[in-house]
Amino acid sequence: MNPLIEFCEQNLASGTAEIAEKAYFQEMSDIVTYSCLNECVLCAQRPFAIFEGELMAATSVAELEQALRQLVEEWHNDM
Repeated sequence: MNPLIEFCEQNLASGTAEIAEKAYFQEMSDIVTYSCLNECVLCAQRPFAIFEGELMAATSVAELEQALRQLVEEWHNDM
């Protein structure tokens, strides 16, 4: 069992596709991409994802990746 990370298809162009395609996240989490997550204002402004139901936004793709990586590691340590 792995944690769920959800991405908005519209936000992938902002760089979140890089995160979703990384082997680490492919192996350590379940990735789902939706056509829209109804976060249109945020989606237009910055990279974001939903980790286990919690909205995660960052000022850069690198910052979001680091935050998601930390959450995935914590999730696996707690299991």
